[in-house]
Amino acid sequence: MNNKEEKIKLILQFLRQLKYDNTFQKLQEQSQIQLDPQNLELITQSIKNYDIIQLEQILNQYVDKETKQKCILKILEQKYIKLLKLHNVQEAIQLLRNHITNFCSDEEQKHQYASMIYLPELKVKQEQELIDEIIQLCYKQIGLIEPNRLVTILQQQQANKILDCQFHIKLEQNYNILKKHTCNSQLNIIKQQKNISFCVFSINGQYQALVHGLQIYLYQFDNTKNEYQQKPRKIQTGQTIAITSIIFSPCSKYIGTSSQDFTVFVYNIQTENKYRLEGHNAIVQCLNFVLCDQSIKKQKNEYDIYTISIDGWLYEWNENERKGGLKIEEKLLKLHTHQQKELMLLTSQNKISLYKLYTKYQISQTSSSNNNQNSVVDKHFNFVLIQVNDTIQQLYLYAIPDLQLIKVFQTTSRINSSLNNQFDIGWINYNLIAAGTNKGDLLVWHIQKSCKPIESYQISEYDKEISCIKFHPTQNQLYVYSKKDSRKQLSTQQQTTEDLRTQLLQQRNQYQRQSGGMQQLLNLLQIIAMQDQMNSNRQSMLQDDKESSDEDI
Repeated sequence: MNNKEEKIKLILQFLRQLKYDNTFQKLQEQSQIQLDPQNLELITQSIKNYDIIQLEQILNQYVDKETKQKCILKILEQKYIKLLKLHNVQEAIQLLRNHITNFCSDEEQKHQYASMIYLPELKVKQEQELIDEIIQLCYKQIGLIEPNRLVTILQQQQANKILDCQFHIKLEQNYNILKKHTCNSQLNIIKQQKNISFCVFSINGQYQALVHGLQIYLYQFDNTKNEYQQKPRKIQTGQTIAITSIIFSPCSKYIGTSSQDFTVFVYNIQTENKYRLEGHNAIVQCLNFVLCDQSIKKQKNEYDIYTISIDGWLYEWNENERKGGLKIEEKLLKLHTHQQKELMLLTSQNKISLYKLYTKYQISQTSSSNNNQNSVVDKHFNFVLIQVNDTIQQLYLYAIPDLQLIKVFQTTSRINSSLNNQFDIGWINYNLIAAGTNKGDLLVWHIQKSCKPIESYQISEYDKEISCIKFHPTQNQLYVYSKKDSRKQLSTQQQTTEDLRTQLLQQRNQYQRQSGGMQQLLNLLQIIAMQDQMNSNRQSMLQDDKESSDEDI
């Protein structure tokens, strides 16, 4: 398809979507370009009638065997669900045995369909939704324009417009484009030097949690002072190896951490009750709080907890009781959920997969680089951002739910500089991306603008690594934490050594050469050593006090 033909087809697609039928027909006649192939109407009719034989005959002319099997399986699946909803279990089992199993890719998929008999919540897709899904699988091979291709092109064109204000999100509907634009909204960067590994906020911004070592420092927002309290609540997780993730529950009542010691720690902020989840056989990468399925009664807690481990297992818990497990895929990285949309997104080192939240039915999946490092999603679950460490480090932005690649963001070109695994999407309308480097640089991109950073800030004076980045959920603030400078501590130790050396020189003249002189000198050295130890202990205690008061974690 040449460029001219694609543009005409895009305009035709746009006219048909907005139901300009007369203009659509006229343009199609004048251009002599058909938007749809001749057999598209037959394909659509076959899907509506669940006519597998006719659909297979048509698809044989266009698509490969694997695509054809996926298309037919989608139709059989909906017919299967309809029979189960009507309680025609016997007929559904016959359909499963005689037809569905013939199109399944492996034994695991066959077991998934067999287990659907026992699922209480099964939803039948709308007719048009099913047609769109099947067309989405084979539009290129049939000769159709990519679905929503016009929308994608318009978004890309809009992204290329660089406004006077770097951080502006979009133009208002009645905005005069010839008028010079200014924006008062500025990104407020809060820089702190603290040796922390994670920073998270509750959804309403009432709590902030920092992870330092194996402890959680919980700060509550003081509405009278309009800032977070200086004295945090110190929570011992009891985990023995590094913490891998931390998250608040949607109601801000619970907080949980996962760890490399194969466990999960859950803490009730209101009652201070806590418990551990044990059962994984590998490093637990991530956890998430999910409201319990209302159809299942007698739950201990209003939330189920989903956990994933690096060996590919997804476990479902209610309090400390494990309800079930599912083997997903190896080398899982992150688990993201959205309660209202009932979606669950899993990222691994080489795949991105989208599932139904409760049924665990796979909606879409895409293969990516073998070097995925981390992922974040925006609040509205419209995008997922993946950090890829390939030949060069880049950030890949995918759309949800179809998992199409939208944009690749380029990183810094500074020598010996590399991105950290922690980055975030946030600010107004969740259109800014922020990431830190091991040289203390903060890079900021705009989703709708250039692939290159719109801003670069030097956060650390001594090129100290940025350890954590997090956007505040309700304010125009970006919290940036860089590792504490160890030079101050080294300077204090050097000063202590110099003081002791001066004291030794001053007291040396007091000792005369006599029979007990050597013993006195040994006693003096012992006193100096004790003073050195006491000074070291005092420094350590002061350091602990500072950590507890949030002056210098």
